[in-house]
Amino acid sequence: MLLRIATAIVAAFVAAAPAMAAWPEKPIRIVVPFGPGGTTDILARTLQKVLDERKIVSQPVAIQNVGGHFSVGARQVMTAQPDGHTFLAIHLALLSGEVVDPARGVSYRNFEPVALTGGFCFHPIVRADSKFTTLKDLLDTAKAQPNTIVAGVNIGALNHMMALFMEQGFPGAKFRYAQIGGGGENFAAIMGGHTQLTVLSSSEYQTYKANGIRALAYSGPERLALEPGIPTARELGLGFDYCAENFWFAPKGTSREAIDGMADALEKANGSPDMKEFFQKQAQTAQFMRGAAFAKRLDDVFKMIEPVAKTAAPAR
Repeated sequence: MLLRIATAIVAAFVAAAPAMAAWPEKPIRIVVPFGPGGTTDILARTLQKVLDERKIVSQPVAIQNVGGHFSVGARQVMTAQPDGHTFLAIHLALLSGEVVDPARGVSYRNFEPVALTGGFCFHPIVRADSKFTTLKDLLDTAKAQPNTIVAGVNIGALNHMMALFMEQGFPGAKFRYAQIGGGGENFAAIMGGHTQLTVLSSSEYQTYKANGIRALAYSGPERLALEPGIPTARELGLGFDYCAENFWFAPKGTSREAIDGMADALEKANGSPDMKEFFQKQAQTAQFMRGAAFAKRLDDVFKMIEPVAKTAAPAR
């Protein structure tokens, strides 16, 4: 009898206790620390559509663009409450920027790594009516007249690193850098005549190429299938390949349930037919990584980019 009473009491207590809510409990916010129209923005919005339309997550997903220097949006996520519903979509900029300007206080080590979704390489870009018809024309001028070619970049980010790789591959060449922002902002700047050179990802180039720009090279290890007429930087004697990947992070202290839940959702979306088509059209790769493998990848990429990023860091 006593056992029955005790069992009944326990059962009543369990029934009365609130059930643990499953992630996600409320809308998910993804911060893209760049203006609209860049590689990260396009990727995040495509994944958002897949997550929503295929009901991969039970709550709506919202994209928040934070333009200007990428550290502004990254810091918003870094200092956000780790409630499991705020995430950062970014790339190599978070790693290179730590070296170029450590005073901003933003490091990939300040976040919880979630996942890696796909990768891409780059094109140095001029306007279609530019006097620079080949990359050699451009670099010869940058060497003969250092600091006269204005290159639009996001200081410490991907486009800046690509320009630095070009300088290193062609000793004596030197660009004058202007802080512009991400892909969409740099496209507007070069079309407006404010800059003479910029760097767009392969994905951004596919978006903007019909609007009056010309690619001088490609930074991948071999010519891009979508652009077989554009030579690689290595073919042109610059001695480097340079590509990047899309990284997803959460604020430090975010629960394992939320990190794994978001990684599960991204993995499912990343492998969908919609995303496979997207990656093909946008000249991106479709790899996926999470957990310990992703954490190691971040450390390895940091070691690779640190020496190049140091060349852009101001003297102290």
